[in-house]
Amino acid sequence: MSVYKFKEEEIFVNSLRLYPKYEFTFYSGTLFINNEQPDHGKFISQSLSVPSGYISLNEMNIDRLSGSNNLIYPFITKNGSLASFSTVSTTQFNQSFGYGDVLTGSYPMSSSLYRNYYSASMKRPHLSALQNTLNHYTTLSPRHQFSGTFGDKASMEANLISIPSIFYGTRIKKGTVDLRFYITGTLIGHLQDNKKNGELTQVAPAGSTGSGSCAGIVLYQEGFVILTGSWVLDAVQRNYVNDISLKKKTKWLYWGSGITGFANDPMTASHGSISFQGETNVPTLTMYAHAPKGELNHSNNPTFLSSGSQLYTSSLEQTGTLFLENRQAEIKNTVYSPYDNNTETFKKHTYITKVAIYDENMNILGVAKVAKPVKKTEDREFSFKLKLDI
Repeated sequence: MSVYKFKEEEIFVNSLRLYPKYEFTFYSGTLFINNEQPDHGKFISQSLSVPSGYISLNEMNIDRLSGSNNLIYPFITKNGSLASFSTVSTTQFNQSFGYGDVLTGSYPMSSSLYRNYYSASMKRPHLSALQNTLNHYTTLSPRHQFSGTFGDKASMEANLISIPSIFYGTRIKKGTVDLRFYITGTLIGHLQDNKKNGELTQVAPAGSTGSGSCAGIVLYQEGFVILTGSWVLDAVQRNYVNDISLKKKTKWLYWGSGITGFANDPMTASHGSISFQGETNVPTLTMYAHAPKGELNHSNNPTFLSSGSQLYTSSLEQTGTLFLENRQAEIKNTVYSPYDNNTETFKKHTYITKVAIYDENMNILGVAKVAKPVKKTEDREFSFKLKLDI
């Protein structure tokens, strides 16, 4: 093993700007991500242990049977450090647990879209919490105003769709939010933000009711979509608000019926989708590890030697046994020959399979493995590019 120190010009720190794209489709009470069916495992029907339409953070407990003996879980022992989980209140921590008790959690942690529908008479703590944020964006469009010319969001019928940041990163990319509403497979409404100011305008079908009208707004930085479009897209009444005695005609106010947060009976005739691109910056560290000519051509692996050769020899001295490196050890000749029963001229070479990274105290930080061993002869030199997200 040879150790080299990275030079200043061999290390680069930069930032990658990424635009991850997601599409959510809901149909008959089930949500799908990127039109993919959940993976079926060997032991459980959903290998990620989360429902369809959810993402599993860190993807823990993959394809494991339920039960305490099969699943990994987080735990903290109550001691003098007073460390605890954020989901445990201070009162509960002080009164319900004694020193030495073990606080446990569960994996996987998952996330998906969330919907809050508010009728005119309903309390709306989630929407009211966005009042200052909405008013902040009135410079982009007056439709962001919490209470004004275009209605009072504290009392009007409204539909709030929450998008967790795990799906988009830093912010949602402006102008990429796209909502569609279907009835029996026919597109009856399509919203886009063509002005990139947060206004979701109906762009299709052309000439349909509401075409060109604003049906809602999107908060790109915070990850919220607020729908207030009240025009009728389809006259057939359906159970959009989970009340069989209060069926509603199809409107943007009821888009997303069946998404987590507001249960509905599955409706096979009505479904929709939302797609968007995220915007996130990922700091990366790029390192170049060089294998120079004439170096890294010897190995201390015993298989490097011919059969019967010893890597070390011993001799008896006055003070005891002395172990020395065997300078006469014969290295195995593995040079390829295209001819049968022919031995090519010996050339010293090795095969590089791993590159390890150490700190200044020689503590190993990570190991990079190559997909195929790289043959290193004395006249060859290589540079391995290592990239790490930080």
